[in-house]
Amino acid sequence: MRKSYRMDDVTVPVLQGIDVEIRPAYFTVLLGPSGSGKTTLLNLIGCLDRPDAGKVIVAGTDVNSLTDDELADFRAENIGFVFQSFNLIPVLTAFENVEYPLVLAGMEPERRQRRVKRLLDAVGLADRADNRPGQLSGGQRQRVAIARALARKPKLVIADEPTANLDSQTGAAIIALMRWMQQNFKISFIFSSHDSGLIKAADDLIVLRDGVIQSVRRKPDGPEAVPSAPVDDEVEPRWATDAAETDFSFLRDETRPMAR
Repeated sequence: MRKSYRMDDVTVPVLQGIDVEIRPAYFTVLLGPSGSGKTTLLNLIGCLDRPDAGKVIVAGTDVNSLTDDELADFRAENIGFVFQSFNLIPVLTAFENVEYPLVLAGMEPERRQRRVKRLLDAVGLADRADNRPGQLSGGQRQRVAIARALARKPKLVIADEPTANLDSQTGAAIIALMRWMQQNFKISFIFSSHDSGLIKAADDLIVLRDGVIQSVRRKPDGPEAVPSAPVDDEVEPRWATDAAETDFSFLRDETRPMAR
């Protein structure tokens, strides 16, 4: 797979001959210096861009064969995004931010409100549902973003430097939360990161430099448990203390079909 960008009259190659498999239901971290192609690769895997040559297969679908409208539908149904800047809508509450992708999907109000309440409860923010992003800490906003990314039960969550704007304690708690979700709900997580904690937690580590893959390191025994860590609140939320009460089995009972 190859990808270049045009800058005035100059063609700048970004990815050159990328050929890699992302294992399902694993923590995969992309590592490399600035300009190595990490974000471009995430954009291709996340169906936000198309390669110049080669195929991108996500969840068994050759996404290159989809029209722009089909690609948008596929992305919405299968992929969640968590950004380092959170990208929450500032005028909406935490509840409304998590609910928004379900509104776009046409899910009926009662069903989507039930799901949002359970998602916010699962990430320890049930009592902050009516707060807007400006009234939340960085860690709380990141947990809202994670709940939003999971709202449509994606097969894949893509996170670009998800802990970059967090202190080390909050970052460790976010990693623990995402790991717990990955292990209990079998979601694939792909990160770009320089966070040593996230790199240490990775099941697979893909190292890029100058648009090529230098190495792929895989843990042979599969995902390892990561102990939960306290978040930036004074009281640990239930996701950190009682997995039995915060599993995501309710999503399995409330999946598609969704109204279009």
